Amino acid sequence: MKISNVELFSVVMPKDDPKWRFALRASPEGRGVVVKVSSDNGQVGYGFAGESTHTGTDLGGVQSALRTFGDMIVGQDPFDVERLLQGMDGQLTENYEAKGALEVALHDLVARTLNVPLYQLLGGLVREEIPILRILGLKEPAEMAQNAQRLVAQGYSYLKIKVEGNVTKDVQRVQAIREAVGDDIHLTIDANQSYVPKHAIRAIRQMEEYGIERAEQPVRADDLDALGEVAQAVDCPVEGHEAADSLRQVYTLVSRRIVDSINLSVGRLGGLRKTKAAAAICQAGNVQCRMAMTSTRIAAAAAMHLVASTPNISYACELGEFHRFTQDPASGMEVQGGKLRVPTGPGLGITVNL
Repeated sequence: MKISNVELFSVVMPKDDPKWRFALRASPEGRGVVVKVSSDNGQVGYGFAGESTHTGTDLGGVQSALRTFGDMIVGQDPFDVERLLQGMDGQLTENYEAKGALEVALHDLVARTLNVPLYQLLGGLVREEIPILRILGLKEPAEMAQNAQRLVAQGYSYLKIKVEGNVTKDVQRVQAIREAVGDDIHLTIDANQSYVPKHAIRAIRQMEEYGIERAEQPVRADDLDALGEVAQAVDCPVEGHEAADSLRQVYTLVSRRIVDSINLSVGRLGGLRKTKAAAAICQAGNVQCRMAMTSTRIAAAAAMHLVASTPNISYACELGEFHRFTQDPASGMEVQGGKLRVPTGPGLGITVNL
């Protein structure tokens, strides 16, 4: 069995709310590349690489890297995933989104060939479902509270509140949402690096009065001393995300006990296997971890197979944001009752409509 072809498809997915934004960026759409890997026996596998300009991942660079990697793996055995990934690392450093997309596509192809769900290649099933955390984009407090009520009415019990570094306004956002949804809904906040340390500490301490359960990336990703300072100063668990863009960074966060939790991403870390390794580092260091994937169902399904096979995922995960997008190239997976179940069909277990 050999890889016969690698195809790239650019996708644009308009958001249902074109004014949705967070502290670092506003965009009316999500963009990315679907990669399709075909074999000489007629099987196919799919992966997705998303554009993320606020972290330096632009669509042109992703496409260029995918073309380079695609040329390298044509004619190779898709079962030799580790060797193929090693070759990609030797050809181009970083380019984690592109590497992650191809690695997911290879796993999808192999699992479809074996007629098993992808999670069987990642250690087998330890859970069938997980609560989904939905994200509230930045708006005025009253409108964010209304949006929170709508999500709760749809069955979600975990919400993440985007904040932007304005202590007074951000605390008002948290207060309005808590008063709107009641005490039984789990709330977290995500500052996307928008605070300086002293303001982060002041804001989080005030937000703790409204029962927030964690604070994600309150300060700059490259200022680990500041991140640790905030974590030591507040009672609420502090979580790293933008600061966890590689296995080395995850190891640093865990070994120095800078944060209490890490929000892992398959795209940021460069694939399923590296993300699985990152979760193992967290487990060894007694640091919590969970998963985020805020794009198409292709990426969300891949992350869900990882969640389903990883014992130490310890909180609700951000794998339902595909509901914010229209024109998703994939179908066959939906959040129900605030939870997402892992697909059980071969490979990713979803349908890609390309």
